[in-house]
Amino acid sequence: GYSMEMRQRTESSAAAITSSAGATAVTFTNAFYDTGATPPVSVGITTSNLQSGDYYEVSSVSRTGFTIHFKNASNASISRSFEYQAVGYGRQES
Repeated sequence: GYSMEMRQRTESSAAAITSSAGATAVTFTNAFYDTGATPPVSVGITTSNLQSGDYYEVSSVSRTGFTIHFKNASNASISRSFEYQAVGYGRQES
């Protein structure tokens, strides 16, 4: 047998990202290791220009990235600025 140990790793956006007026895909610089957990990464979002009633949905979180979609109180797609912080294990380098 063997034992493998991986350190927890954090990746974050270097600057604010402006979403499209629809679902926006974000790709991590280095993919995380797939630990078998679903999802293998925890993603936190910080926004700076939400209006009253605005909200966002984070989906498709994987070891390589995630999708974010901002909407207003009428459920219409909107563009907003955000930053992210992702926490997982390991790193895949290309």
